[in-house]
Amino acid sequence: MDLTAQPVYVEHWSIYSATSTYGKREKDVRVEPSNGDLFFYKHSDKRYPWDFWCEVIASKLGQLLGLNIAPYEPAYSKDGSGKYIWGCLSPLLHNPKEGEEFVHGQSYLQMCKPDFETHRGTDHDYELIQQALHLAGGHVEDFQKFHEMLVFDALICNRDRHQENWALIRSSKEDLPEPPLAPPEESEEAEAWGKLVKEMLRVIFSGLSARLAPIYDSGTSLGHNLLEARMSAMLAEHSREGLQRFATGSKATAHIRWQGSRLRHDELLRNIGKASPEMLLAALTKITDAFDPQVIAELLEVIDAKVVREEVKKELIPAAYMLNPVRKSFIRELLYLRHQELCKLREQIRG
Repeated sequence: MDLTAQPVYVEHWSIYSATSTYGKREKDVRVEPSNGDLFFYKHSDKRYPWDFWCEVIASKLGQLLGLNIAPYEPAYSKDGSGKYIWGCLSPLLHNPKEGEEFVHGQSYLQMCKPDFETHRGTDHDYELIQQALHLAGGHVEDFQKFHEMLVFDALICNRDRHQENWALIRSSKEDLPEPPLAPPEESEEAEAWGKLVKEMLRVIFSGLSARLAPIYDSGTSLGHNLLEARMSAMLAEHSREGLQRFATGSKATAHIRWQGSRLRHDELLRNIGKASPEMLLAALTKITDAFDPQVIAELLEVIDAKVVREEVKKELIPAAYMLNPVRKSFIRELLYLRHQELCKLREQIRG
């Protein structure tokens, strides 16, 4: 695969309003003028204009590891004042023309838990997700890919895999049923009612063909919100204590919870490894074995080569959007460290 990102100018691409967008970040659907294909144009966070590079790096890294992940490339357009703005571009993950629907995980979670809390993620729990995947008719490979996504998030320090940042694609033109109203808490028949509803929904979905969507929206990772000055300070430490703390400390948490608690990535995976050792061990082994430090170093060295060679020369990319060499070094060292931690975890689970 080509490790060098291929920037795309989308200013002249028309906006397609008939398809909803994925995730919560500002984005729109663009039509590729030569063939009519649909793409998502995801805007950079105004606070961290460089963060689209984290999405592009994560995408290419995932492809190198053999994961089912959406491809992303840098893209740019103009704002209302005529200034160039940058983000990233990815193809539509489903085919609406063939009746496919893209359904956020949240919709299935609400089928399992009608009062699912949607703002803080307090109900976004591993066990509930497994129920939702079963309800959606997920196959063994879908469960395996979901665990691979969890390991990948741990590798890249993604702390934002919320319930709208994973999804299923189902082949149906029918509308997803609205979540049924929950019975009163004091109802003695609440448990029986819940089982009845789940069985009813299972029957509804049993005739639908669903698959886990490719991994998408992984840009809230790789230290996307860190300034280069802080990265430089971490890299300058001989002990690398700051980097270790960032990668494995109390704030290195997964969005998905375990029995209601938000844990560090490694703690979440360790608990899953106790409950589903074969599934998690397969995911850990796949990713840790495919991780090649030399290839990772090459990826970070060349990923912005075309942008530097062409867009910078033409003054099409403002400095704020550039991939700073310090950021490259930080991401490389962070990935090396996280890979080592995941290898340790793999051996612990093997026992």
